[in-house]
Amino acid sequence: MRSMFATLASEISMMTTLFCRNDKRLPMKRAGGAFLAISLLVLAACVHSLTLQSRDGEKLSGRYRFGTDDSGLIQITGPGDELLNGRFVRVARATFVKNYEKTFGQGSIAVYEPDAADYGIPFAGVFGSSSVLTDVAHGETFNKGAGKSEVTVRGPLFYWTASLQSKRGATMECYLIGSSYTGHGFGKCKSESGHEYSVDF
Repeated sequence: MRSMFATLASEISMMTTLFCRNDKRLPMKRAGGAFLAISLLVLAACVHSLTLQSRDGEKLSGRYRFGTDDSGLIQITGPGDELLNGRFVRVARATFVKNYEKTFGQGSIAVYEPDAADYGIPFAGVFGSSSVLTDVAHGETFNKGAGKSEVTVRGPLFYWTASLQSKRGATMECYLIGSSYTGHGFGKCKSESGHEYSVDF
């Protein structure tokens, strides 16, 4: 019995190392129901970082972790080290784009989904793999170190929204879009005072 728990502990330790890396990609070489179940538990416990930058160069840091039901927790260290906490939830693309543009302006984000019919593959989304067809999203970044003002993310995309609040009453609304391939993405946050931040994660 002890050896079984020792083996399990070793597996969990190895998976934590694999899953909690910065790239957050899932390893594909190992298979098995137990491995998958434990992997999902480990992934939920991982804490990932994100960075925010305003147009005038102010930088903030944050972190998030996955929860259940397509949701998770997010924390941002705001100006004056004020902690803003909240929960992010996954939303439909149309809802995300509508609310993003309502918050940041018309045309502030562009999301494209390839039309399988344009590729001569009428059943691409239904039968077999359509991995060659990926969604693409473009948005604005304030990170001058990136050398450009636009960011792009590709893949099957996920869309998160979050409402954050501090104990002192400060609030922030965040919109994050990322790639299911890499786990990385971009977004924007807006404080109650109207201050905007681009987000990289």
